[in-house]
Amino acid sequence: MTPGDGSIRVRAAVLPEIGAPLAVEDVLLDPPGPKEVLVRVCAAGVCHSDLHLARGHLGHERVPIVLGHEGAGIVERAGSDVGHVRPGDHVAFNFAPACGDCPMCRGGRPNLCQTAGSFAWKGTMLDGRTRLRRAATGQPLLHFNFVSCFAEACVVPAGSAIAIPPTLSMKEAALLGCAVVTGVGAVRNAAGVRIGDTVCVIGCGGVGLQVIAAARLAGASQIIAVDRGWEKLEAALARGATHAVDAATRDVVHEVLLLSDGGVDHAFEVVGSAATIRHAWDVLRPGATAVVVGIAPRGVDVALPALDLLSQKGIKGSYYGSGNPAAEIPRLAELVATGRFPLADSIAAETDLDGIQEAFDRMHDGRVGGRTVAVIG
Repeated sequence: MTPGDGSIRVRAAVLPEIGAPLAVEDVLLDPPGPKEVLVRVCAAGVCHSDLHLARGHLGHERVPIVLGHEGAGIVERAGSDVGHVRPGDHVAFNFAPACGDCPMCRGGRPNLCQTAGSFAWKGTMLDGRTRLRRAATGQPLLHFNFVSCFAEACVVPAGSAIAIPPTLSMKEAALLGCAVVTGVGAVRNAAGVRIGDTVCVIGCGGVGLQVIAAARLAGASQIIAVDRGWEKLEAALARGATHAVDAATRDVVHEVLLLSDGGVDHAFEVVGSAATIRHAWDVLRPGATAVVVGIAPRGVDVALPALDLLSQKGIKGSYYGSGNPAAEIPRLAELVATGRFPLADSIAAETDLDGIQEAFDRMHDGRVGGRTVAVIG
């Protein structure tokens, strides 16, 4: 059904308030503006970042909201000022559409675009307005990182629609715009893993598995996977890890130091907790660096022993691959499409819009390794 104002009616998973379950309902989606794209969503990954917002870990301001920031679909309509995609094109979503003009963009850090970041935290599009409304009441709904792909369709900024090969499975393409670009970028851009380096990856969920695969692709000689329970660790070994440590039954730091003969060259924390960030620090050899990829809840602090700084150990964060997602997503899509970076084994489960809340519950309880993908269209 198409209302008279040009909007379309679609089903979407709405978070009505922090801590509440998702509710699948009819929403009205306004048509795209001149610099926007309407995309029919085919698949969406269920990511911890969505769960973080739903549980209040990122604040309590952005509700009601349509979640979903990792996905892929087919362009239905492109605004008059959009030239890089057209109807029928397959696209993956980039949730950090860089402005190209702020200090971060000019400094070569488009993933940290200040303009995009400001509007993303407000839950609006780049003009400060929303394109989403509840069909029943007309109440405005917020956007999650410009994408909101837990829906049958979404309107995104032009920079958020990245063309990908039409031969690529939509379920695999859905992972490109978050899990893959984040994990691969952490290895390539933030850490610079080289042939022969030793690596520890703490957290083997959807992003952690991509860190492992990227480290293998970079030529790491040893990749030690750490997580709780053997289901996730078996997935990590299949993805390229050389060793596995069950944090539920083993002393993580002791085991990793033993396996690596005194410490690793690179430690990646992909959980987002003070304890696991400290583990990443403690398993480093002198002169090595820990890269924190996981998102910790607001208010979490991490304490590190200052004396360890004498060994020239370091720690840094990595956000959205620490590079240029708009340029890297197409290259990664080509690697996946040609079989050089397979993704099918990263998909742990499939669901639909109505099953996303259950996927949230399984993720919260640590009952899923890899990514759950919602097949929507």
